[in-house]
Amino acid sequence: MRLDLNLLVVIEAIMLERNVTRAAASLSMSQPAVSNALRRARSLTRDQLFLKVAEGVQPTARMMAIWPELHRSLAAIRASIAPEQFDPRTDPTSFRIAITDSLAAEAVSGITLKLQSMSPYARVAFSFHTNASSLEGIDRGTLDCAVGMFPSLPRDIHVQGLRTDHYLCVMRPGHKVGNEMDLGRFVTASHVLVTPSGVDLGVVDGWLSLHGRRRTIAAVVNHFADALRIVARSDLLTCVPSGFINGPGAGLVAQHGLVSYDLPFETEKLIYKLVWHERLHTHPAHQWFRSVVADVCGAPVAATP
Repeated sequence: MRLDLNLLVVIEAIMLERNVTRAAASLSMSQPAVSNALRRARSLTRDQLFLKVAEGVQPTARMMAIWPELHRSLAAIRASIAPEQFDPRTDPTSFRIAITDSLAAEAVSGITLKLQSMSPYARVAFSFHTNASSLEGIDRGTLDCAVGMFPSLPRDIHVQGLRTDHYLCVMRPGHKVGNEMDLGRFVTASHVLVTPSGVDLGVVDGWLSLHGRRRTIAAVVNHFADALRIVARSDLLTCVPSGFINGPGAGLVAQHGLVSYDLPFETEKLIYKLVWHERLHTHPAHQWFRSVVADVCGAPVAATP
């Protein structure tokens, strides 16, 4: 059997994009050329590989079975022929990263500006982060790395701790809970929960469960800034990392005169982590990019004027 490696590259692109048109664009090929390559790959494997769906294509069971080894093998081939040295001043490289909301307002601009300064030909694309979607993207290869809290990680994922933080309870000035907040008043009040996934349980709820308590969730939003705007005009409470309050959210806190208090029960520290797949662990360009991310996201958050 004669194997054309170009067919594997096309299959990989379709798998990553789940859309033939987008795969063609990512490979700088015409859609007919990609479709022709897919027909040849189907003949070679004696399988459809991808089935049409409303939003593009979805992989068959056969494609899902061969995908992990195919993706790893192509990554290994690319790494073996990639330059041993990476010069950020001249090398054009694309990086893909997802960053958790509490750091994104600061980190997205910081990483982009630093990249423009140090690597003018590089390109960076940011994605919306949830722990599950970022790990899926890293596994599929649609993300190079991600910054989040990640309570658990697969064995083939590398991790670097960036910074620690803790939650504060935020409310409008003059709120009836105020200085007399205790665990009872905390759980009796209604809360705004911030979670990018939309799931109605967060880290704070996990801690409360250890005390045998539950709080009332009145609203679930995706961004901390939205939660601050809501509590500023209501009797709702929200729990926000202190780094966000003192950094990207400082303007909203000052604008509305919001007040914050320590949570009235025992909690753990939040640990922000940078994670990436084993296949990019020794890649020079990605090692350099991760150092840029760690430098931006590992520094203390400075309040924005």
